[in-house]
Amino acid sequence: MKKILIILFSLLFFSLSAQAKVKSKNIKFPLGVWTEKIQLCKAIGYASLDQSFFDHVTNSTFYMKDFPGFDWSTYHTKHGNSRSPAQDIIMKPSTIFTAVVHNTISKGDKDKINKAIQYLIKVAENKTLLNTITLKQLESKPGCWKNGDPTSPCWYHQYENAARSWTIFMLGATQLKPHMTEKEFKIVDKWAKKFWKKYYKTRLKYKYTNGFYAQANGGLGILVYAHWSDDKKLAANEINFRLQRIDHFFMKDGYIKGNSFRGNRSQWYHNIGVNAALGYIWIAKKFGAKVPESIGRKVKNSIQLNNLAIVDREKFLSKEWKKARVTNTTIGANESWYTHPESFGLDTLMLEMYGIKLAHDPIYLNKRFKSGIDYQIGFNPNCISYNYGNSKEFVTLSEKCKSLTKYGNNWYYNKCDELKSK
Repeated sequence: MKKILIILFSLLFFSLSAQAKVKSKNIKFPLGVWTEKIQLCKAIGYASLDQSFFDHVTNSTFYMKDFPGFDWSTYHTKHGNSRSPAQDIIMKPSTIFTAVVHNTISKGDKDKINKAIQYLIKVAENKTLLNTITLKQLESKPGCWKNGDPTSPCWYHQYENAARSWTIFMLGATQLKPHMTEKEFKIVDKWAKKFWKKYYKTRLKYKYTNGFYAQANGGLGILVYAHWSDDKKLAANEINFRLQRIDHFFMKDGYIKGNSFRGNRSQWYHNIGVNAALGYIWIAKKFGAKVPESIGRKVKNSIQLNNLAIVDREKFLSKEWKKARVTNTTIGANESWYTHPESFGLDTLMLEMYGIKLAHDPIYLNKRFKSGIDYQIGFNPNCISYNYGNSKEFVTLSEKCKSLTKYGNNWYYNKCDELKSK
């Protein structure tokens, strides 16, 4: 009897230890949010606050100087729908800004650091994104894909993508924080607090039910704001909650509820889920969290399925799930059957965190973004190690200009024209 009690106590202790919660006293805030030190990384590539990019939705050129005060609400109402979120117009400025911040801090360029701070202040003073629809207002709006129509309005996209853009801006702002004066900090903090209270505080412990998507369903933004506001309790509560949600969405065999069951888009949404989980766990660990082994096994299995989708499509699709989505599940027979190109550092995260190599996916390798910040996770995974971020794959701007067809990145066209004219 005594032995049985000892065994039961041991099992109970092991179970509690496996699910041990993160405590605020154990939280630490890395200077670079996802890294202790922001180091020079060629994988970031070219980024400038004078940069422009082509907006494919309106077939026009958009400049970084146009973003402070940009009317996202009106733009999305006019151009967005259930199939197309039309988010590049606010997502690219945020990733370009954070790429600029990384490059300037890593080089110790005080003039450009100050320029980045002044740009951020313009964004804040112009109350950028603060006219976005709120969660409360969404309650009176119709859901996305009304009657299965891809062109029907999707008001949730407006809310979600504003939150994602703000998150990436705030990640860059948090990296700039040690370089700000008290006055500069207060200006940005006023904007950050307003957005937080209006759009994020209301979603704390919001149990998104359709799957696990970019920025860990809002978890990244909460971690970033916790860092910005030096709120360790908020960070600990968020990590504990988000790990529970990962545990909920990720099945034991690695499939992800919602993500992995979306027809011809199953692979893409599975990729996004895996990428979001890996990126979130990477930052959570940097914050001092210990991820339960049971969750780690699920995530590792999801990585294996990531590879299965590449080498054996039919086997990957063979699992059925009773809640499979019937909207936004297909865009053509094989049109999207390759790893999602926006998850451009997924192979690095897989290898670095779990020692698993990405199966050979030539379409993905050709189509994936070659530089910048991954808005899905808030950083460029190829910068987590000097050996990754400064390898021969990440070439200089002049080399990119010689092979624009290969890289297919519109961000470089204007800058390349400048080089040619010199």
